[in-house]
Amino acid sequence: MAVAPINIEKKSPGAIVCIVEPDPKEAERIAGCVGTAGAAVRRYGDGQSLLADPLQDALCVISEMTLPDMTGAELIAALRARGNHTPVILLAEESDVASAVTGIRAGALDYLDKTQMERLLRLHLQRLIHENGSDGGRRED
Repeated sequence: MAVAPINIEKKSPGAIVCIVEPDPKEAERIAGCVGTAGAAVRRYGDGQSLLADPLQDALCVISEMTLPDMTGAELIAALRARGNHTPVILLAEESDVASAVTGIRAGALDYLDKTQMERLLRLHLQRLIHENGSDGGRRED
């Protein structure tokens, strides 16, 4: 089931974080963490909706590991196959070592357990915003 972007919130020009989370309450909680780092949020309910977006202005993608249409590792693989190297942080409701290894091997910047994500997510976002200045996260590869 393809779902269009759920919501676009502008908080700060230049830094846009894409959240891929099928649960609206969890998406809102993640968006709250992103907002404290000073970034704008673009939300998606599944992987295909994110893949339909060119992501030219994305600082990073924060994705649930288990999506309705694919895994977070498959999402990373699809992005990389398109030549998109936007950093991806994977989140899991119930993390396990095998899933974490799969996510990191797929190229995730990090794999975070949702029960402990707030502080680590904020740190990652602050570092990405600092590294990328105000250019919206675009990198020269």
